[in-house]
Amino acid sequence: MRLWILTNTPSPYQVEFFRAIHASGQCEINVRFMRLEHRGETLIDEATAGFPYRELRGLGPARWRDEVRLHPEAIREVIRERHDLFVLSGHYTSITFMMSAICLALLRKPWVMWLEQPWPEDYRPAWATRLSIRSPAARFARRLLLRALMRMSRGVFCIGTAAMDAYKRMGAPDSKLHFLPYYCDVERFARVDPRDAARIRARLGLMDKTVFLYSGALIERKGVDLLLDAFKKLASRHPQAALVILGDGPLREKLLASLHEDMQSRIHIAGHVPQSDLPAWFKAADVFVFPSRHDGWGVVLNEACGAGLPIISTKSTGAARDLVRDNENGKLIPRDDVPRLAAAMLFFLEQPETIKAFGERSRRKAENYTLAKGVEQLLINMTTILN
Repeated sequence: MRLWILTNTPSPYQVEFFRAIHASGQCEINVRFMRLEHRGETLIDEATAGFPYRELRGLGPARWRDEVRLHPEAIREVIRERHDLFVLSGHYTSITFMMSAICLALLRKPWVMWLEQPWPEDYRPAWATRLSIRSPAARFARRLLLRALMRMSRGVFCIGTAAMDAYKRMGAPDSKLHFLPYYCDVERFARVDPRDAARIRARLGLMDKTVFLYSGALIERKGVDLLLDAFKKLASRHPQAALVILGDGPLREKLLASLHEDMQSRIHIAGHVPQSDLPAWFKAADVFVFPSRHDGWGVVLNEACGAGLPIISTKSTGAARDLVRDNENGKLIPRDDVPRLAAAMLFFLEQPETIKAFGERSRRKAENYTLAKGVEQLLINMTTILN
């Protein structure tokens, strides 16, 4: 089967998944990126990509957001080329996405959308900067557009069951909703030399500590500020607790400035860590914490499961619905709830014997989110849609 995919920018897990699809030999994949740069770095090139792709040229200055740039090559390809299925992913409000959808619908070509859950109606944070998130009129227009696109398409590849439920509430029939979350190479998080993890713990002075780990962007939406507040509540009474924060972003300097001298040996803000080094950092931790205020999915939860870590996550993280079972392999907490976050961390500090059992259950969860499982699920979805 021939598959054509339009998406925004390559992310590490996307690259891994597209490479696995191509390597399976069961599907001919052609990927079109609106731009190759992702968070300041180019993740693929022709020599290392491992699948056919192309960067589309957008009309307008490169500094413009891709939502407002038209990519004529995408329109030309959806009109002229033949594929068994066209997949539109990313920003459904972008000009290129909408124009591609209209052309595919008019030409009666088979196409689907691949989307995360939309922003929840009951959560519009004051710190959100995008007009479409804050404005009721803009939100209403977005919902109308999304419903129209769902009617025009053959279906939606839903990034998790939380997304499936959201689109069902918007009126999409069950027959149009197909489960296809984000997949990544979780197996590399299990294949870690323990000596690499031990070196990280030794370098940071964590050999006798219970290490809580966060990995992700240092932005308000991810709730890293809540994590620091919760940890500080525990730190004085539990000297064996330590916190490692991986990632970079606009909050980094503010977080560093908030650390009192007595916390600097307990809280380590390590900054950006290359993808190749992440598994060792996960292996060096005991518990993974993800206090996000909203995430459509959250691939770091896949990675934490692959590493065999218990997970503390907010219920507002899409991946938590599928990857975390409360009191089985982790703890689920409400967003913006520092006391509940601290209590969840306290559970593992006071009952360290549970860490191994919770982590083993996470590892078993990861077995259903390997790249091979992802390719299998994609092919099942394609077969269902095309038959």
